[in-house]
Amino acid sequence: MGGISSSQIASCLGLAASHYRMIEAGSAILQPARAIKVIQTFDAFEFVPLCQVLVSIQVLDSAKDSIPDMRTTAELLAEANPPMRKILGGLGGIWERLEHDSVAEIARKLVIAGVDKEMDRFLTTEPVNLSAEEIDNFMTPTYEHPISGQLYSKIGNILQGVAPFYLDTVLQLIDNLRNITPRVTPGELARWEASHKGRISYIIGIVGKPEIIVDVGTFDYSFLWQENFREMFIIHRDRPIETGESVKHRITRCLKQRYESERVKYERQLDNFDVIVDSKLTIVSGADSTEQIDRLLLHRDVRMNNLWFYIMNSGYVVPFIDDATVGAETSGLYGTSLAYDETCEKLVDLRKLCRDAGFEL
Repeated sequence: MGGISSSQIASCLGLAASHYRMIEAGSAILQPARAIKVIQTFDAFEFVPLCQVLVSIQVLDSAKDSIPDMRTTAELLAEANPPMRKILGGLGGIWERLEHDSVAEIARKLVIAGVDKEMDRFLTTEPVNLSAEEIDNFMTPTYEHPISGQLYSKIGNILQGVAPFYLDTVLQLIDNLRNITPRVTPGELARWEASHKGRISYIIGIVGKPEIIVDVGTFDYSFLWQENFREMFIIHRDRPIETGESVKHRITRCLKQRYESERVKYERQLDNFDVIVDSKLTIVSGADSTEQIDRLLLHRDVRMNNLWFYIMNSGYVVPFIDDATVGAETSGLYGTSLAYDETCEKLVDLRKLCRDAGFEL
């Protein structure tokens, strides 16, 4: 600040000088409610990044009684807010030393790791602000706004001021990707699901035969136990072959048997198994909506058997469609992730089908 005293800064922030010095020393927290005052005082700071930093500090402070908990919390924060990943990643070298090194030594390590420079860059860089419509048109469609967009024009707008060589390269890349159909096997989808389960908030499944979801050998449904995961909602077209028990009861029984057989791996899930499954897994019959389901399961004039919509924490939708059937060899099964326009079209039908079935996000 060029020679301005801490007392003057404290006054601008509406704080006692002693309180502000405690904040500087790391023994007190600057509340997010002070964000506007901070912007007015340190006019190089940007509002949104500052709020993200202040909230992250509060979140980390809530776990300060345990260093492993703080480390895990930092990892979750980096996952929840990727733009802060470089800052939080710089803390990796200090966790083991927190209990032994002095504040000055820790500060020196942070400087060596470049955390201060990353923090400076983050706080003074205004984020790209896009409206819901712009986000929808440029990125993956969302469940809330399933409208097809003009990718080329949006990319062109964002890259204004960038050398035309790069814009041309991006457009060529998109043209090339449009000619490549992603192929996904059940095992590959299960791995994708496992690696992203902390980012998924809802899964909506449209299946032909309900027996397909009873097989828990490939998919272990462990995403149900993620804190951010809200609900898995499945609609099946055909009636179950076995009518002695409900589809949900069958999948619950099979899943619990698997967890019991691998108790060491799934001990946490078994602690509250019934509560989580009852509250987060819903399975309903779509026997009265077969036309809608058939339309959703149609992919390029080919009838598929299962369609899965993964709704991420950001609201973006990642869809997969496959022809898996009960008893088929899993190695030869084919699935794919839908193209942008097809995803948008199916989201319109999906929302209506879900509303008719009593499910709304």
